[in-house]
Amino acid sequence: MKKRVGCICLVAVLTLFGGCATTTHLNEEAREKSSKQVEEQENTTTVMSGHYQTLAQSLDAYLKERAFNGVALVASEGEMVLLQPYGMANVKNQEAMSVDHQFHIASVSKSFVAVSILQLVEEGKLSLDQTIESYFPDMPHADQITIHQLLTHTSGLYSGDDLTDYSREVSVMDVIAPAFKASNLYYEEPGTQSIYSNLGYDVLGAIVEQVSGQTYSDYLEEHIFQPAGMTDSGLNVSGEEIEHLATAYNGNITNGDEAKVLHPSFGYSSGGLHSTAMDLYKYDRALRENTLISGESYRLMTQAYTTIGTSAYGYGWFVNAGVENTVSHTGNLIGWHSMFLRHQEDKVTVILLTNHDESDMYMAYNFARLVLAEKETS
Repeated sequence: MKKRVGCICLVAVLTLFGGCATTTHLNEEAREKSSKQVEEQENTTTVMSGHYQTLAQSLDAYLKERAFNGVALVASEGEMVLLQPYGMANVKNQEAMSVDHQFHIASVSKSFVAVSILQLVEEGKLSLDQTIESYFPDMPHADQITIHQLLTHTSGLYSGDDLTDYSREVSVMDVIAPAFKASNLYYEEPGTQSIYSNLGYDVLGAIVEQVSGQTYSDYLEEHIFQPAGMTDSGLNVSGEEIEHLATAYNGNITNGDEAKVLHPSFGYSSGGLHSTAMDLYKYDRALRENTLISGESYRLMTQAYTTIGTSAYGYGWFVNAGVENTVSHTGNLIGWHSMFLRHQEDKVTVILLTNHDESDMYMAYNFARLVLAEKETS
């Protein structure tokens, strides 16, 4: 009876707050332990923690109560609290959601750009304070715009585009074409103010291609996905069919109101990746273990440099948004929403992926608070 009361109380709390908005390595023993944990979790279809049983049941009940449609993952210090699918992957075919389904993650893609840039910085191929005219000599203001400014949304680059058909494949130059306009800045001078710019992150992707000699997709595969063990993620610029990709919906999902299909090449580096909850958790573990970038580079990536709206921003992450000592990022496309939150001391990771426009991603902050509170009292 006590567990049932605890579950009801936690759901009540969630309902109350639901609307708020060169590389170093750990020692081999720690790495093997973490890899084993991830492998065990990967081989488990769903997880409801025994250690955090009441909390896991409460999170599960809340997600069901809110009719969440997608996959939710909550973990703490390498231990899975909850990994569950909800709702439908495809209404027309009556295909239930599974933890193996893939989702477009939109702007959650941005931290992958930051990691790529910092890898190249570690290799001595880039510097954060260099300007970008050597890569784009014909781009206005390129001699004033720095890598750091692009990462922190302070370059001033205008974030619109001139594309008229988002269902067709576009080239990298199509995506970054607005950066070559004479009036390519919101402000007179780069570095003076911040404004969220997808274009800036697409320009960074193009820089990764020039410096590495690889397509951005191939670079991610070799330098991030493979080292992290991410086998179900990618940048599908050619628009090939993805076998386990869920179908996106807006409006009434029970009626099967499918969202407009956007070609993934349109999202490019700023928002074009697809992934699974488990793959993103592998990425989370790789960041924790300094598999992809050094501890110093990670600190550079996750410190606050500027403010976007009311939230501090680092390199590809919002810093302390909603919950102290965390980094996080949402992703939003028509029919696709995502949230990735990680605690800087590994106390909680929350990953929410949905194929329905009406799902609330900001409940991740409340999930994180509940895990942190549980850890304080246990």
